Amino acid sequence: MVASYSDRIDRIVRFLNEQVQSSHSLRDLASVAEISPYHFHRVYRAVTGETPSGTLRRLRIARAVAMLRDSTKTITEIAFDVGYETSQAFSKAFRQMTGHSATEARNDRSKLDALIEQLSGAPKPLGQSELEVRLVSVEPFKVIASRHIGRPEGLFAAFGALFEWGEKAGLLNDYRGIYGIPVDDPRDEQAARFDCCFDFGPDAKPGKEYRKETLGGGLYAVTRLTGPYDGLEDKYDEFYGSWLASSHYALRDSRIYNHYVVDPESVPPEQWVTDIYLPVAKLPLHS
Repeated sequence: MVASYSDRIDRIVRFLNEQVQSSHSLRDLASVAEISPYHFHRVYRAVTGETPSGTLRRLRIARAVAMLRDSTKTITEIAFDVGYETSQAFSKAFRQMTGHSATEARNDRSKLDALIEQLSGAPKPLGQSELEVRLVSVEPFKVIASRHIGRPEGLFAAFGALFEWGEKAGLLNDYRGIYGIPVDDPRDEQAARFDCCFDFGPDAKPGKEYRKETLGGGLYAVTRLTGPYDGLEDKYDEFYGSWLASSHYALRDSRIYNHYVVDPESVPPEQWVTDIYLPVAKLPLHS
């Protein structure tokens, strides 16, 4: 039987708890979870409500709180034992996570007990999905892509620069659509990667500044957001969380992408329309 995505994420939480002293790349964690690196970070956040690095910080501080209560080790020794390279880094993380210094916490047994309960952090059960989802088969198609690295506020300028390039290159006569690939979660990464894409037809050449990418190819689950783009992350969470858990579909090793159905410069934000394409495959009946 194929393990559910919740079970796979539980596997990662146990893995991190067993190795709080170590750091692991997202690709390594995705391999342990047996989830495509294209999707692992979003599945993880949808199921747990936090990032893998956030879980590791929480587990390290939880381990430190237990050691403050149950051992006579110094705070510096505890810092090293739970994976921090310096006591200063540990002290900063401890205060950010608990609101107290390690010394203050150690001197108050009831505070330590409360912190251990607070930091146990069991994920909340996934609710029932209310997404309207359709399943479509998409033929592969080519787009010209520009990599944006930074906050989402810079995306309009990045899309604008790519469109202006296409206009100067004489590609607008074969213009077919606006697309985007959310590589990272901007809630987790200050320098989040995002690929701005235009379909200028299959024969468009990217030149030196940009690159050609292929989107589509295979089965996709599609849901729609009507309204401002800042609602996309909540849609992704529900798509990767409660919808996927109850769908009898599995993620394919391909990228999620957005189709911006309406030109955002032509209508107000409340009328923007975005279709989110999630690559899936039907699970066997016995799974």
